[in-house]
Amino acid sequence: MASVLTVLALVAGTFWLEAPKLLRQNHKREFFIFILLLLLASSSYVLLTLEVILPNPFKIIEWMYGWTV
Repeated sequence: MASVLTVLALVAGTFWLEAPKLLRQNHKREFFIFILLLLLASSSYVLLTLEVILPNPFKIIEWMYGWTV
């Protein structure tokens, strides 16, 4: 649980340092992508820390392109 709180603190600190600069410079698309990637990375780390079994992303790619293995 301590590692989850540490990651959340790091996410908050990163957001606090980077977001105002992006908003001041009026980089709205970069701000959106920054938030999206930050949330994706932090949520996947928290899920892995809590030992939640995540599906293999290759299965989605395989389904999208119709590859058969």
